[in-house]
Amino acid sequence: MVESSVETIESTEKKSKDLTIKECVHPLPNNCFPLAHQVAGHFFGKGRTKLGLLQTQDGLVLKPVQSPPRGEREHNFFKRLFLSDESELNQDEIALRSLCPTYRGSLIHNDIVYIKMDDIAYGFKHPTVIDYKIGRITYDPEASQEKIARQIKKYPPVEKIGFQLIGMRVFNQEDATFRHYDKSFGRNLSEDELIHGLALYYQFHQTPQIRAIKETIRKFEEIKVWFEKQRTYHFYASSLIVIYEAYLEDTLNEYLKHSTESKENELNNNDLMLANCLSSVRIVMADFAHVFPANDTIDANYLYGLTRLIEYLKFLISPEYKFQDVRIKDRNRLKN
Repeated sequence: MVESSVETIESTEKKSKDLTIKECVHPLPNNCFPLAHQVAGHFFGKGRTKLGLLQTQDGLVLKPVQSPPRGEREHNFFKRLFLSDESELNQDEIALRSLCPTYRGSLIHNDIVYIKMDDIAYGFKHPTVIDYKIGRITYDPEASQEKIARQIKKYPPVEKIGFQLIGMRVFNQEDATFRHYDKSFGRNLSEDELIHGLALYYQFHQTPQIRAIKETIRKFEEIKVWFEKQRTYHFYASSLIVIYEAYLEDTLNEYLKHSTESKENELNNNDLMLANCLSSVRIVMADFAHVFPANDTIDANYLYGLTRLIEYLKFLISPEYKFQDVRIKDRNRLKN
C-alpha cells in the first residue's frame, strides 16, 4: 500500500513540537523538536531506535549518529570537510563544501551523539521538499551478498532510471495542505510513471512551478560539473534534497506585477528579501554514511543518476510532456 499523509500548514510545526517524551524512548535535547519538513530517512519516535532528525528554532538540524561504521563514516566526512584547514583539503573537497549543509559541530544528549548542520529550509514560509536517492547502485563496496540482493529488490527499475524518489512534501492549493509521499509511493511508480511523480512535486496538478524546475536544472548541472571532475569520493545511497517555496509561481507573478508599477529605487529591503527568497531553489547533498575513497576514479554511478535526473526534469518542461495525475493511483491503492 502507498503511504501518504496530509498536514495543514498551521499544524505541521505544532505537531512536531507537541510530540511528547512519553511518546518516544529518547527525550529531546533542549529547544529541539522533530524536523517538521522531513520527507525521508529515520523519523523521530518511529522505527526500531526511535531516533530521527530534529530541528532547532534558530535554523539547525540535528542528525543522530548511526551505529558504526556508517555513523562514524558520515561524521568523519563532515569533520574533515568543515573542520580541516583548506591547506589540508584538495580542490575537490573545497568545492564540495558549498554542496553540503554546513557542519556546526556535534551535540551529546543522553549518550546520543548528534551531528549539527544548517537547515536549508530555514527562512522558507511553506517549504516544498523532495529527496532523490542518486545512483543505480545503492549498496556500497562493503555490502554483503544478502545486502546487495535486498537493495536490488527494493526498486529494480533504478538500474536503468539511475535515481529514486524516496520522499516528498507536496502542496495542495485547494485546501492549503501539504501531503507527504514516502518511499513506498516512489517505489510503486513504474518507469513510465516516475516522471508524473516528479510533476506532482512541481505542482502540475494545479500551477506548474516552471521557474523552480528551471532553477533546479541549473543547479543540478553545476553539481554535475563537479562530479565530472572530482576523483576524491564515491557516493553510495546518497541524496539530493531540493526545496522551494510552495507559492513560488503565483506569488512571484503577483509580486512582479506590482513591482513593475513602482520604480526600482522605491523597493524597500523587505521587498528585495522577499523576491530573493521566493525566486530561490535550495539544493544540498545529504546522507554520507556510504562515502568511500574514489582512488582517482570518476564516480560513474552517481554521475549516471544525476544525468538521468536532469534529463527527466528537462522533459518535464518540454512541449512533449503530458501530465498524468498519479494521485489517482495513490487513492486507489489506499481504498484496496
